[in-house]
Amino acid sequence: MATAEEFKTIGAGRAVFTRPEPVEGPVAWLDSPQAVIQFVQRDDVADTIVLARGGTTTFLTPALTAGVKGVITLQGAPESHLGILSREYGIPCVMGVQFEDGVRSSRGEIIPADGAVVRLDISTPEGRVAIEPGAPSEGGRGEPTAEEQALAAQMEQVIPLLHHFRGEVPHGAEGDQQLRDRLKTDVSVLSDESLRRRLTPDEINDFNDYAAWNVWDALALRSTEGESGLIPRQEYEAFGCINQYLRFPTFVDVITEKLGVDGVIELGAIPRREPGSKVNQLHLWCSAITPLFGRGLLHKLGLIDLDHDTDGVEKLVQFQRRLMAGFWGDGGELFSSSRGYRAPVLDRSWIDRFAADVQPFSGDDQRGLYQRFNATTEITGFLLHFDNRSGLCDSGPYPLPDGGFMIVRDHFLHDPAYHWHDVAEDLPHALTQAMVFHPKDDLQVNVLDIGTLFSEPSNYLDSLTGMAVYARDRYDTPVEELRRVDEDEMRLILERCDTTTTKLYKRIASMSPRDKIMCGAQVYYTEFVAPLARRAGVWEQLVEEHDFFEIDPLAMEAYYPLVRDKQAAAIVPQAFLMGLLSPPVSHVGGIDASAHAEHFPLLHRIALRGMLPDPPQAVGALAEAGLVATTAAGALLSEAGTAVHQALLAAERGGADTERLQAVYDRFLPINGDFKAACARWHDADEGARAALLADLSALVDRVEPALRRSGEVVARFADYGPRLRAALSAAEAGDHEQVTSPQTDSLHTVWMELHEDYIQILEIDRELEGSY
Repeated sequence: MATAEEFKTIGAGRAVFTRPEPVEGPVAWLDSPQAVIQFVQRDDVADTIVLARGGTTTFLTPALTAGVKGVITLQGAPESHLGILSREYGIPCVMGVQFEDGVRSSRGEIIPADGAVVRLDISTPEGRVAIEPGAPSEGGRGEPTAEEQALAAQMEQVIPLLHHFRGEVPHGAEGDQQLRDRLKTDVSVLSDESLRRRLTPDEINDFNDYAAWNVWDALALRSTEGESGLIPRQEYEAFGCINQYLRFPTFVDVITEKLGVDGVIELGAIPRREPGSKVNQLHLWCSAITPLFGRGLLHKLGLIDLDHDTDGVEKLVQFQRRLMAGFWGDGGELFSSSRGYRAPVLDRSWIDRFAADVQPFSGDDQRGLYQRFNATTEITGFLLHFDNRSGLCDSGPYPLPDGGFMIVRDHFLHDPAYHWHDVAEDLPHALTQAMVFHPKDDLQVNVLDIGTLFSEPSNYLDSLTGMAVYARDRYDTPVEELRRVDEDEMRLILERCDTTTTKLYKRIASMSPRDKIMCGAQVYYTEFVAPLARRAGVWEQLVEEHDFFEIDPLAMEAYYPLVRDKQAAAIVPQAFLMGLLSPPVSHVGGIDASAHAEHFPLLHRIALRGMLPDPPQAVGALAEAGLVATTAAGALLSEAGTAVHQALLAAERGGADTERLQAVYDRFLPINGDFKAACARWHDADEGARAALLADLSALVDRVEPALRRSGEVVARFADYGPRLRAALSAAEAGDHEQVTSPQTDSLHTVWMELHEDYIQILEIDRELEGSY
């Protein structure tokens, strides 16, 4: 066995939690559900460190429940679902690792060879991965390719956006205060007067602005999560949110007509009276946030304009405000993020009952049972709800007289609304855990609006000293029948959860991609209104009279670009990263496209580049108007800026001879293919070959210039690309080879890419369908 000093560090990422002791074992690369199923049948699972591509939970469910020794991912962050679950299990996990040495996967990623012994060092937040001497190697990473350079440059732009909303506002209490200081109205305060009237457009836009930051604050790091391998979650989330937006306003009308305003407020108060109910903080938050997210996606896809169903938007926002007024019960702030990330709403009589039932752990074996129960029921809920948080909700922290605190956590394991829950028929609808903590050191605990606890440091379970467990057998079981679960029943539930996850994992793995998307979308679509409708007594009415489970035709129109054209995989992470929610109500708050026509050239340049490094001084006026966000990496369009740009571009397109421009573009495409091929050869070329390639690139510029002149006769700015290409070419020929492919300068490749994107945008070309990249 090699000593620690003989191991070679080959990669680093982010540790989900810290622990002084390293963990060591052979690595197993799992890149498909079939590989996971085969892996858990091995005899050495408990001694193995698994390596997966993405940072999602359900893909590794069987491996986590089987008790692997450690987890490494190429993508993702500790705030992801997988990060949460590996933390609950206490399984060392390092996420987002880029390996510098190893062998190549089938996709060309560098990874440790299967079976090689690796060592995880999680003693600091930067987790490190080392490998035993003599492990197979196909060489180091080497010089980055032009594609890798472009990806690295993109990540440089992304990193500031992970830590500052739209490059400006931070996470946490400081960010909350900055956002509230910007609001023009008091929409975030749940005053009785404001709950009993229609909201104004300014109030709606203020809600959207704050909620966009609130989403980013909770979920920005999900943009790095990567692919699942089991469930196409980005696709189903996008599709489900869009169907919510299109159909939920009708359901809100039905519930409000049945209950009245006071009844809706009282409906929102259920989490104060009842544990083990899906009428909880997460579901109330999502009652407006996720359908408004769907509106933003529809707008991003170009399927609706800013005027689309503004009445429906108002209904969604006001419905959520009324529910949250009942949830908090004090007329104060709307969001947990404005309340110090605290949500201790459950009536004190419940906390006193739970505290009386909790017994301190008598030893490591008992502690291990309760921690495994917590993690296993949590991961079962994730899988049953198709890899989303609907199966989990935390509340608290609740201070205790002895200086400790309690978190009340609900796990939801069975719901008859979903046909695949037949595998969980012998599990309770909900399990409630009263978890008592006595931290020895400073522990900062936050309960986010998504009903999920995060802590600093992240290994909060080290402070868990006792727990009591309760069951609510069916969703309609009266709360008075909430019953205590003893340790024998806990062990039985653990066995049943293992059986459930094994059956369901295999079933999901055998589904077609479309079936997975439809099931996941059914969860997203159903979860955030069905529990409310059940308690309001209108669920059967929604199903029978309003065809609840039908899909809106516009949602189906969105399905194909989202799934077939793979736009969900691009748009959803961007939406989390940028905090994109519902676009502003049209022409409210000064957002009038025609008023910004003089700034169209700059807006368009930013739109073409995505992020414009070193923007001109004129960007300041656009930032003041809320159209542009400025970051250390450059300037990018806000949601309002994107809307204004699209409107101005549409006006330009309407006045242009696009048929003539299309004919020129058709002649541009063969030259474009030759140019990309030359750039691809540039990276590995020696000096002699580069001289020849410069000659080839010069000839390609000669070839494209007639097309640019003809394009300039249709849209004047196309004539400017020729001089820009010539300037970059001259600099490269003079010895500045950065001017060929560098993404950080106005290089040949940068200008050409911008030119191609300009054609794409004005001609409304779908790159995926065209096969043009």
